[in-house]
Amino acid sequence: MIKFLLLILNKKLLYPAILATAFQMAFSPSLLAQTETKQVAFLSDIHLQDVYADLKSDDFQGVFNPASGKYATIRTMKSQINSTRLFNENYFAFIAALEDLKRKGIQLVVLPGDFTDDGQPMNVLALKKILDEYAEDSGMRFFLTTGNHDPVKPFGALAGKRDFLGSDGSEQAIAGAKSVFPSLDVAISEQINFWGYTEITETLGEFGFFPSEKDLFWAHPFQSLDVDNYDFKLAKGNSILDKRVYEVGDSGLFLPDASYVVEPVEGIWLLALDGNVYTYNGSEWKGSSIGFNQAAFHKKHQLDWIKKVAAEAEKRGKALISFSHYPLVEFHDGASSEMSSLFGGQKFQLERGPSTETTRQYAEAGVRTHFAGHMHINDTGIYHDQTTTHTMYNIQVPSLAAFPPAYKTLKITEASTLEIETIPLTEVEHMNEFFDLYRMEHRWLLENQDPGIWDSSILASKDYLEYTRNHLLELTKSRFIPSDWPENLAILLQHLTHSELINWSKMNENEGELFLSEKLKKLKIKSNKTTTNRTIIDDFYLLKNGDEFGKNMIPEDRIDFYEKLIPAVIQKDFTVAHRLNRELVQFFGIFDKLYHSLPSEHFSIDLKNNTIKKIVD
Repeated sequence: MIKFLLLILNKKLLYPAILATAFQMAFSPSLLAQTETKQVAFLSDIHLQDVYADLKSDDFQGVFNPASGKYATIRTMKSQINSTRLFNENYFAFIAALEDLKRKGIQLVVLPGDFTDDGQPMNVLALKKILDEYAEDSGMRFFLTTGNHDPVKPFGALAGKRDFLGSDGSEQAIAGAKSVFPSLDVAISEQINFWGYTEITETLGEFGFFPSEKDLFWAHPFQSLDVDNYDFKLAKGNSILDKRVYEVGDSGLFLPDASYVVEPVEGIWLLALDGNVYTYNGSEWKGSSIGFNQAAFHKKHQLDWIKKVAAEAEKRGKALISFSHYPLVEFHDGASSEMSSLFGGQKFQLERGPSTETTRQYAEAGVRTHFAGHMHINDTGIYHDQTTTHTMYNIQVPSLAAFPPAYKTLKITEASTLEIETIPLTEVEHMNEFFDLYRMEHRWLLENQDPGIWDSSILASKDYLEYTRNHLLELTKSRFIPSDWPENLAILLQHLTHSELINWSKMNENEGELFLSEKLKKLKIKSNKTTTNRTIIDDFYLLKNGDEFGKNMIPEDRIDFYEKLIPAVIQKDFTVAHRLNRELVQFFGIFDKLYHSLPSEHFSIDLKNNTIKKIVD
């Protein structure tokens, strides 16, 4: 670039516009990096909570943390153990991810929803402060879309949380008004209320929700898509939220749609799809976490707009990258219908999966590559229609607040060639900053014989990856198995030895059912005296949540066992009448599909030839 600048000067090509551009590129590292590389990072489901927030409350300022000398506004470990995500340590994980991106020089960063705990003022403002810091210090550009946690209600609402950690180790309720928790001792703080679309998008407006002078192009679904005559000032005037609303059915009620398309650097169009759907029951708005199954019905205007955007992108040779909080393709490696049959349609968040019809509509509209969050899992899904005319790749970005804690990077070499990599967060500075406070909580639970006592061994975690893994283990034991699994299946999987399972795999259906029935009777008689072994169930969650990343964490001896067992089991016949045999065969059929998944750790996608290929590092 410096040579180019000297050439201009030597040739005396003193055109002001050329000189201005040359000087800007020569002395602006961020612009230079963006013109020479096309990389985008995706950080999903951050669920940011300000762990040292100013609650602006006379009732409670937090619990004093000797490790930092500050008052911590954190949730209890008891609440974390019973949630599918962390509430506290993910704050530090977010900073660690941004620091990693800073070192890598990646400056385009997408946050596909649930960027805050629940869209509360203190958390939205904390997010803005962090993003502003990295934008100013490192030249990063951030592009956000809404999730079901931000905003929870379209126009905000009075709210509260009952599970903050109190000064003595007990729970402390915090709410915007006493009426939220009338039977509890409540600390009053408006910082814990829900913000709506207006407050959230205006506060975070410079992060994609509204046009920026730095962008080459920006548009929303309720304006004409005039790329050739793009004018920033006109786009800015047309971007106010009041002009971006749609009618909810024929109700006469209107809601905002924060979708947009933006070209932050030459050749890349980022398509942000606001998949949030809300319904009004006559007294209040209800949010939905189902996603595009409802959006396809309630937001039909989006599909028409996507078709226009996709057509323009193809015509102009732009790489169109769609992102939303919600997935657009089945995310259990093709096993969702089998999981529904075995566990029930309301288990394992199966109701959040897009139907084939929903997927078809968005694929036909022109979505080819879609990055999603919401599920807190690592996965790659593909949809092909019957004629293979339309193909869509859905890349599930893991959560920074759950296992596996990771983000994704996308490298675009040309509009149709993509390279995607999953970057795990293992080392997170300050990860154990609240551990002494959790020990205080643990003592309080013991002293008060609280039934919600948790296993304190989680505090021995040596790094963030192990910490989230231990969180998943505890969550599986305390919540997932009791609520999601058929009781007899869970008992058998926790007690059958490897040799017993191998022997069962060789039995016919009648023999297998008899063997399992007799085994189950003995186990129930001795249930209080037998130590359970959740190894197979835990490996199942490693695969379901971590995909390739989780598979790499399964020890070699167990991999050898599955390689021997599963091919035999999936050939077995089963009928409804032999329930125990059927459930076990079904389970290992699901396990097999998760085990033999599409590449999700490091892979390439060729959109011209519709191929996906694992990259071996």
